Amino acid sequence: AYCPSSVKEVRQPRPRSPAADSNEIMTLLHARVYLATAAAAMASAVVVAAEAATESGACALVDNPSRIPLYMPDVGTTKLHEDEMSVVWNLTIPAGTRLPPHEHMYDYSFHVLEGSTLAVYSGQDGKHIFSFDAPTGHTMSFKREGEMMVDITGAIPPFPAVHGVKNVGEGNYREMLFETKPCKSVPHGEYARRYDNEDMRRIFLAKDGAAAKTHHDGAKILANSENVNDETEKKFTKGYTHGMLLSLDASARDRTPDIPVDALVLDFYPQLVKDAGAEEGMKRVKHMVLVRFKPETPVGEMVAGYIGLTTKISEMKGFEWGPIANKLGEEEKAMGFQYGFVTTFNSEADRTAYLVHEAHGEYVNELVPNLEDFMVFDVLEAQ
Repeated sequence: AYCPSSVKEVRQPRPRSPAADSNEIMTLLHARVYLATAAAAMASAVVVAAEAATESGACALVDNPSRIPLYMPDVGTTKLHEDEMSVVWNLTIPAGTRLPPHEHMYDYSFHVLEGSTLAVYSGQDGKHIFSFDAPTGHTMSFKREGEMMVDITGAIPPFPAVHGVKNVGEGNYREMLFETKPCKSVPHGEYARRYDNEDMRRIFLAKDGAAAKTHHDGAKILANSENVNDETEKKFTKGYTHGMLLSLDASARDRTPDIPVDALVLDFYPQLVKDAGAEEGMKRVKHMVLVRFKPETPVGEMVAGYIGLTTKISEMKGFEWGPIANKLGEEEKAMGFQYGFVTTFNSEADRTAYLVHEAHGEYVNELVPNLEDFMVFDVLEAQ
């Protein structure tokens, strides 16, 4: 284990008291003030340096050709604030808990409110990279360079921007984390708003026909029907009976429809692997799979395996996928699901051929043990 500090602090559970609670609140308030001030100062410096590029339209977030995250965007457990310059998060990890992989798209710093020992794991293969002590009161800062995060002090070796974290200490871990946006051209709003020119996909599922008629102002309906799952997969709908797949441009994303309480909504920016194109007069099947991976899952390998099926099963005419990009405050509408995968088939017969294909069976046997939850919902293309 690589430890930047020679002192390992083990925090034992202690009785709570009003004074202790008061002190903790003051510590949190002081940390927020410190982080907000530091974030503003760092962001201002970056803005000044980037202003010429911003004015010319050349300001880039990171050296990432796709610009769309391949992993979960939440770098903390609760987002406290976001503006055009910074994002502030609370991160809480109970002892023994491992968080799923996420991707740091921004430079960031964190201040430890309650220390412990953390282990860092690769998001690609799930393997342990290193462990380090993060004692109470400690502050660290990292810059994104290519696909790696670099500790500005050099105390921790560079590590992948895509990674998961586990609290391997004996006590709970808490930190305040702030991300610094690279320039003023990054829009105000939720994380996914960095992709202004990208169309979003929305998977919308309802449990009755009336709810299925929810109007999504400005959205293009790609598929809309009652459930048409194969008989072998009817049990994977979780009680939903009607579904829609929509495409939302920037203006449609800004409009929030009146979503029924029990409806499921998962938004994602699609990674297009195989373009299904358009087929006149054919009501093709959209096979929608929603998953929540176990924290220790090698997410990169699982996604790569799913993508690989497109080269082995000819009936897969189209395939796209992406991590959740629901608006801030609307994440719970995804019912805990983290990723959406959509496959296009020319017919239900082609869908059935895919399900019984040997390559599909082998992949499912590998995938399912790595999932905490999943569902399957098929709909017909809109005409």
